[in-house]
Amino acid sequence: MELKTIISTISCSGLMVLFSSTLIAGECEPQWHNSVSISDEKLTLSQSKQTFVIKDDGQLYFDIHKVKLDPDQTQLLVQYYQTINNDLPYLLSHGQHVNAKVCQFVNLRMQQERQIRQHIPALKSWESVNLL
Repeated sequence: MELKTIISTISCSGLMVLFSSTLIAGECEPQWHNSVSISDEKLTLSQSKQTFVIKDDGQLYFDIHKVKLDPDQTQLLVQYYQTINNDLPYLLSHGQHVNAKVCQFVNLRMQQERQIRQHIPALKSWESVNLL
């Protein structure tokens, strides 16, 4: 059975957590990108030198500037916030083992990020994970 090791970084509550995942062929193989942290009812997305903040009510900020969104875009970000709030603690606690639940979280996050890229121009290049 083929094994691969992937080094991933995920940011949680301002702390960078470094972990490796040993993957067995046939499981999903997540590849982590950028930085995601959640604290005080806000989700911080960092990509290169850009920082976006999503509040739990779906408000989006680029640095300190509020991004104008329509109700559908706001709802997409509320759902994304809830997904990250739900999956990040699990992903961090299971960083050593990729199982079916991790794959489920990764797939949901990828679907939501695809919708966000299509419908919110400010986040047109945002991606936190993809599959190898």
